[in-house]
Amino acid sequence: MKNFHSPNRRRGARGHSSDLQGHEEFHQKPDYKTAQLCKQALRALSQSLAGECGDPTLQNLIVESVRPAPDASRLLLTVLATPQSDLTYVFQRLEQVKGLLRAAVASAIYRKKAPELMFLVLPMPEVQP
Repeated sequence: MKNFHSPNRRRGARGHSSDLQGHEEFHQKPDYKTAQLCKQALRALSQSLAGECGDPTLQNLIVESVRPAPDASRLLLTVLATPQSDLTYVFQRLEQVKGLLRAAVASAIYRKKAPELMFLVLPMPEVQP
């Protein structure tokens, strides 16, 4: 008699061993806690850049998004800089105030450890008249 639960046996019935690999991704629920963390971080980072850092270069940035990179232990902060800004300089300034920004996120969230921050600086699209 064959063992029907053998990992080597391929099953054609829906929801059994061979069908589960690609199927798990389809039914994966959105991670609401990570989404909430990103929203809280976005608010905290926007406020911190707008006033607390006291740097005119950083005060002109717009926080476009905060996303997990690849998970909630590391967040990717995407900011938009004015078209005349030197993007490399803006990135360097963000790296210099990373500790301040991470502390702002830590005070806004309820987790044991504040996530690491990564930055992506993009130019603001120019408005056509």
